[in-house]
Amino acid sequence: MVIISSVELEPGTTYTASELRDIFDKSRAGRGIETLYDDNDNRFIRLFSKEASEYGDDLDADPMRYVGEKDFSNPAGDQVLNRGNGLLAESQNHDWPVFLFEKVSNSPVKHFYHGRVQVVNYEHNYRPNKDKREYDFYLKTIQDSPSETASRANESDDDLAPGELRDVNPTNRKEPESEEEISYTSNKESQAVATNEHENTVEELRDTLEATQWECHETDETDLLALSDSKALVIEVKSITDSNERKQIRKALGQVLENGYRDVQNRGLGDRELILSIAFSETPSDQFSGYFDFLQSRGIEVLWREEGEIKGLPESTEQILG
Repeated sequence: MVIISSVELEPGTTYTASELRDIFDKSRAGRGIETLYDDNDNRFIRLFSKEASEYGDDLDADPMRYVGEKDFSNPAGDQVLNRGNGLLAESQNHDWPVFLFEKVSNSPVKHFYHGRVQVVNYEHNYRPNKDKREYDFYLKTIQDSPSETASRANESDDDLAPGELRDVNPTNRKEPESEEEISYTSNKESQAVATNEHENTVEELRDTLEATQWECHETDETDLLALSDSKALVIEVKSITDSNERKQIRKALGQVLENGYRDVQNRGLGDRELILSIAFSETPSDQFSGYFDFLQSRGIEVLWREEGEIKGLPESTEQILG
């Protein structure tokens, strides 16, 4: 459960898309102007800027200039004050938290956090080179700002478009290197352990799968996308402890279903047999055994890591590992 007032981020820190997904408990990070709600229905806004796009943000200026989103019903026309643009403008009259990020890496996706910001003004300016008007939002940080900026720009991507397909490399996934980098958690040491357990599980799964019929990949959202001649296997990996099992199971289910659609169906692999699986860093507790049997009977396979080996429900290991 995430309450936005309790979220802690360190300005000047770079976060992976996966880390932002876990911090905010939201499945996607990186889509222009994102207006979201926490578990108490409190609204908040995330702004994402991106290099080499059709927009031209200036995050080095004072105040910073952030360009609004296109009108998706008329992309070539003037920007309009609706959807994300309208809510960002309206945030001037509310206390909605606004978080500003800038994409600095594509593989893996990483975002530089500029800090909490507020809109101090906005203008509907004409762009001669585009022959259209765009909204310029002028932003000021309302907490300590980072010591350096990264780049400029903004893009609104299809929220369910497939990401880059690449070889699995758990070391690419950002590990906490210091207490400052994981200051957004209430327990820094346990977060570092959880990250390592997650990556160890991904690596063990990759090695086990590639020793059988599968060719393994990862994307920005999917921990493991394994392909064979006729099948596509999507695995969502979660590190678990006695205190977070139920929450992690719920998150894994939502993410594996969405990623099956994004990274298989939308990638043009819909003609393959789709296998969805959730996998855990250790053996789950017995209280979930009946639930896992239910999930498996509905087509969700369940695996886990135990003493350096990949195990799971018998039907799941037979289906996936042969």
